[in-house]
Amino acid sequence: MMLNAIRLICGFALDGLFGDPQGKWHPVVLIGKIINSLERLLFPKKRNFKREFFMGFILVILMAGGMGILYYFLSRWLRQYLSLAFWALEIYLIFSFTAYRTLIKRVNNVKLALEQDNIEGARQRLKHLVGRDTEHFSEKEIVRAGIESLAESFSDGILAPLFYTALFGALGGLIYKISNTLDSMLGYKNSRYYFFGFASARFDDLMNIIPSRLSVVMIGISAMILGKFWKGVFQYSLRDARKHPSPNAGWPESALAGALGVQLGGANYYGGKREEYPFLGEPLIELIPARIDEALIVIRFSTYVGVLVCSLFSIIIWML
Repeated sequence: MMLNAIRLICGFALDGLFGDPQGKWHPVVLIGKIINSLERLLFPKKRNFKREFFMGFILVILMAGGMGILYYFLSRWLRQYLSLAFWALEIYLIFSFTAYRTLIKRVNNVKLALEQDNIEGARQRLKHLVGRDTEHFSEKEIVRAGIESLAESFSDGILAPLFYTALFGALGGLIYKISNTLDSMLGYKNSRYYFFGFASARFDDLMNIIPSRLSVVMIGISAMILGKFWKGVFQYSLRDARKHPSPNAGWPESALAGALGVQLGGANYYGGKREEYPFLGEPLIELIPARIDEALIVIRFSTYVGVLVCSLFSIIIWML
C-alpha cells in the first residue's frame, strides 16, 4: 500500500501536467462501449418493468464484478511476472480516472468568457460542464452553475477516484469509474431507463456516499488555510446538504457555498422544463465572475489536500 501511494501521486501528477488523456483507447470510452453492448444484449425486447429492473441489476453485476475480477487477476499476474508493466498500467489508469486539469480548464474558460463580456460564449462553454439548458442564462446564473458544477465534479471526478484508489489501487478506481459511467449512461428517470437504469443510479449513489462527505472536510480544511468562511463550510453542509434531491451532490455544493459566502441552488431548466432546487448557503457575497476565481482557488487547494490525505490513508492501511 505504500507503493500504491506513490502510484497514486504519480498518476495525479500526470493528470495535473497533461489533463485527461483523450482517444478511443481511453478506459472510460472502453467501459462505455462495453455498457452499450451489454445494454443491447440485456434490454428486454418486449417492455416488461420487472424484467427491465432485474436485467439492470445483472448489467451492473457483470460490469463491476466481471471487469473487477478480470483486472484483479491481470494485475496479480503482471505484478508477479512483469512488474514494470504493472506499474505503468496502474499509473496510466489512475491518470485516466482523475479529471483535475480538465475540470479546472473548463471552468476557467467560462470565467474568461464572462470577463470578456462574452455571455453567449460563456453559455456555450458551460455546456461542457452541465446538463441543464444554458441558452438564456444571465451572468449570475452562469456563475452559479459554474460553481455548482465545480463543487460536484470535485467530489465525483477527483476525490472519489483518489479515495478508492487509496483503498484498493487502480482496481478501486476502475470499479468507481464503472459506477460513474453506468450512472451517466443509464441512470435516467425516463421511459426507457426508469427501471433498467435503477441499479446503475443506486450503485453510483452508494459509491459516492463517503467521497461526497469527505469533500466537505477537504473544502473545510482548505477554507481554513485560505482564510475563507470555513465555519460556513460545516454549518451549511450540515444544514442544507440533505435538502438536495441527490443524496450526494448537496454536500460539496453546500460546502463550497459556505466557503465562498454565496448562495447556490434555485431554478434550473432541463429540456425546457423548470425544476426548483433548494437554496444552499447564504447570500453573504454577490455571485459575480470573481467568485469563480475564488472557487477555483478553493478547489485547487482542496484537491492537493485530498491527494495528501488519500496518500497518507493508503500508507496507514499498509502499516496496519
